[in-house]
Amino acid sequence: MPTRLEIPIFGPASASPAIAAGAARIELNAAGSYPAGGLTPSVDDVACLKDAEVPVRIMIRPRGPPAGQRDFLYSDAEIDGMVRSIEAFKASGAMRVERGDGFVFGALMKTGAEGAGRVGLQVETVQKLVAASKPYKTVFHRAFDDIVGSDDAGDVAADGTPGVVAEWEKALASLVQMGIDGILTSGGPGNAAQNITTLKKIMAKAGDSIEIIAGGGVRSSNVGDIRSRLCMGGGGDGKESWVHSSCLTGGSNDEVDVAEVQKILGEIK
Repeated sequence: MPTRLEIPIFGPASASPAIAAGAARIELNAAGSYPAGGLTPSVDDVACLKDAEVPVRIMIRPRGPPAGQRDFLYSDAEIDGMVRSIEAFKASGAMRVERGDGFVFGALMKTGAEGAGRVGLQVETVQKLVAASKPYKTVFHRAFDDIVGSDDAGDVAADGTPGVVAEWEKALASLVQMGIDGILTSGGPGNAAQNITTLKKIMAKAGDSIEIIAGGGVRSSNVGDIRSRLCMGGGGDGKESWVHSSCLTGGSNDEVDVAEVQKILGEIK
């Protein structure tokens, strides 16, 4: 079965060219927010995609990382704002359950000793966001990669006991239990192509319980190799696989590079 392409767009104007070029799903972010990693768009932005032919997933992220601080650690006020954004998008009438529309978000908390630099899943916050999102689809974004990175940053166990469950495995199990539909991940800090071994472990652990979307530095120059090494789209089992690529024309430009989209599709068909 072919691997499908999800394209994050930064402003609704990019939706039509991305879909016409072959995007199977759109992740909508605020215009100009690519340098910040993608932020919550406006209700008017979402309204522009009311008649889109593919599923629309809306980024719920109030801000980028504070200078010199960890990302995805939100205050109570920011969390309340994320819930209000979801409620406003649902009330707008522009979203469609039957199309597969949904929300993309993530939230972390500090774990371990003070100053250890480790993070884990902020379960209560994610539960609140999932509840607010129903009946729409939900995806936990690349905050998951920070959790994977935390496993590399700290001690495996205080007493050195082998077989300790990695932090990302705990997070994965929690997300499945919460009913999250997908996880967007590069398999850890950096790009997907650098983290194939861990990505394979994540996909194997996830099985059919949750969709794993491989993203982060996915380009036409490496997507064929990434797909092959992850054994995506093969085996004849009918299981759908996904890659995520921004396909931008370069710099801070929000325009989708149609030629790049077509090259990626040529590699994953």
